[in-house]
Amino acid sequence: MSRDNTQESRKVLVIDDISGVRESLSIALTAAGFAVTALSNGREGLTVLEQDNFDAVVTDIWMPEMDGLNLIKEIRERQPELRIFAVTGGGPRLSIETAGSLASVWGAERVFIKPFDEAKLIDALKAPPQTS
Repeated sequence: MSRDNTQESRKVLVIDDISGVRESLSIALTAAGFAVTALSNGREGLTVLEQDNFDAVVTDIWMPEMDGLNLIKEIRERQPELRIFAVTGGGPRLSIETAGSLASVWGAERVFIKPFDEAKLIDALKAPPQTS
C-alpha cells in the first residue's frame, strides 16, 4: 500500500458502541487532521476493513455483536501491520486491567482506559508505530 504518510492523509477507523464516545473521538481526530470513519460494533468494522484501507483502528473492547478483543484477533490475522489502539471503561466479564492486558497480547499497540485524554491518543496515532 503506497500511501502518503503525512498526518492529514491518515485514515482512522473508530469503533465504539457508545455514540457519545464515537462522536467525541471523531470530532477530536478530525480536528487533528485525520479522516475518520466511525462504527458501532466489531462486525461492522471487519466489513468496512474489507472494503477500504485504514492506517489505524481505535476500538472499544466491550461491544455487542463482536467485542474488541475478538476484533483485534481477527484484524491481526487479516492485516498484521495495521495499527490498533484499544479503549476500555470496563465490562461484565473481565477487569479493566485484564481486558487491557489481553488487548495488548492480541495485538493492540496501546490500551487507553476511559476516560482518557484524547490528546494522548492523537499523539500515539501521530507517533511512529511501536515495535515489540
